[in-house]
Amino acid sequence: MTVGLLVLVTGCRDDTVQVTFRPDVGDSYRYAIRVETDVHIALEGEPPEERSEVVELEAEHTVLDAGPDGVLVRVVVQAGAESPRVFRVRFDRAAQLESIERVEGVPETALGDLGIPEIFPAAAGAPPDRRLRPGESWRFHELVALPGAPEPGRVEGQGRLVSLGVSGGQDVARVWSHARVLLDHPRTAGGGPGLTGVQETTVDAVHDLRDGAIRRARAEAVGTFAVEVGAPPGTFGDPVPGTVTVEVRSETRRLD
Repeated sequence: MTVGLLVLVTGCRDDTVQVTFRPDVGDSYRYAIRVETDVHIALEGEPPEERSEVVELEAEHTVLDAGPDGVLVRVVVQAGAESPRVFRVRFDRAAQLESIERVEGVPETALGDLGIPEIFPAAAGAPPDRRLRPGESWRFHELVALPGAPEPGRVEGQGRLVSLGVSGGQDVARVWSHARVLLDHPRTAGGGPGLTGVQETTVDAVHDLRDGAIRRARAEAVGTFAVEVGAPPGTFGDPVPGTVTVEVRSETRRLD
């Protein structure tokens, strides 16, 4: 699908639109996602480790519930012949992201280092539940339950309705957002690594104005974290400190 030029709407009339995700129960959306990941790991006393990966994914979003209490979406993400990974994404009654819950699926490494934009691009810097005009901006600051995290992460940042336009005969809106996810997870008693740091994500997305669903999106994220890794099971020793830097670039396009 080719998305045409989005032209900034100007003039004297009050051009305001609703951009929040407003689906009906049973609505389904299919996406193709390309994810490029670069990871740098440096643990004290160990040689640095570098890893780069490109993953082609398909995702299917199915709306399970939509009403006064919010929206619940089942997201199935699959890479080739690998077994799928399943998430539930929940928005509250104010149309803001509340949680992304890992339900089932393959190990984390099989589908790359997925973040909010890859699992559900409309959730990154979700617009407020009110009508907006081109050029209008907003700020957000929330606690969001994230997959694999023992405690909710603090998500804060800003968004802007960049422009309005038409794509494939449908009215669309281009939305820019920049979000910071703050994580502070101590090392677990079972030996799981501690993780403290910030991931910053910028998303440029095109929303369908009929229901706020994403038509295409491009995201860039950089996370820098201090880690503390325990000694291997069955051994004794002090925790090993280090740093992890993750860079993720992704492109999402709707298939139907």
